[in-house]
Amino acid sequence: MAEAQPSASQRRKLRRRRLIRKLRSKYRAVLINESTYEERFSFRLSRMNVILLAVVLFILNALFVAAVIVYTPLKEYIPGYTDQRVKMNAYRATLTADSLEQLMAVRDAYIDNLKNVLSGNMPADSITLTVPTVKAPSSADLQPSRADSLMRRKIRAEEAYSVHAAGTPTSLERLGLSGLLFFPPLRGVVTSTFDAGQGHYGIDVVTKADEAVKACLDGTVILASWTSDAGYVIQVQHRLDLVSIYKHNAVLLKKPGEKVKAGEAIAIVGNSGEQTTGPHLHFELWSSGTPIDPQMYISFQ
Repeated sequence: MAEAQPSASQRRKLRRRRLIRKLRSKYRAVLINESTYEERFSFRLSRMNVILLAVVLFILNALFVAAVIVYTPLKEYIPGYTDQRVKMNAYRATLTADSLEQLMAVRDAYIDNLKNVLSGNMPADSITLTVPTVKAPSSADLQPSRADSLMRRKIRAEEAYSVHAAGTPTSLERLGLSGLLFFPPLRGVVTSTFDAGQGHYGIDVVTKADEAVKACLDGTVILASWTSDAGYVIQVQHRLDLVSIYKHNAVLLKKPGEKVKAGEAIAIVGNSGEQTTGPHLHFELWSSGTPIDPQMYISFQ
């Protein structure tokens, strides 16, 4: 009587059992001294052990490579990774390229004007096109018009009770800052105003990230450092014992002792420090050791 052939599912189970049996089969590796045939070392392994050992070694190797990339400077050589130094160098290169473009435009305009002068193609001066006066003006022509008289009367009425007209000095004059013209360090929205009573000695200006922070006056950088509360901070000493402070920057572009001009970029807006919730600039003005409201002298709109 012929034996019954196993079904397809039974054959699959048999193959699976054979495979598991092969993976679990133990093999003994022995190290023998060739001259004395003395057994030095031996160990038992199965195919399953070898596979698990290879997987573990692969995972450890991957973790080691990841740690080297993350915690060493090698990550700078991988496309997509950048640091603050690279960003600062890129920004300085952009400023330099912009300055060179402006210088080239001025030089080209000068050369074009020089070519026109040498070739005689310069347009006629407007003063040579004026029509000479035939009749000398009379005293009636020098009398103020009705509109001029009304405007003068209105101005005299408005200034009749002016506090400044009575000789009271303004805030700028009291501080000795009347001759200064401040440059806005940043254009944006003022979200927190000056309030010395609450310990807020400056204003907070919110703008988009990576905007340039500019010096409000000519001066010398006296501090460019990092603090846990204010992040990257830069201070500039100006004339008349005036100091400006810029806090929470992402990158500082100047070092202590460097001279800066009004409107020159000194930092990049950021979100550094513990006392911040988003990219903004905390700006302070101090006159002879006394904090003053920057919005009294500078428009940030």
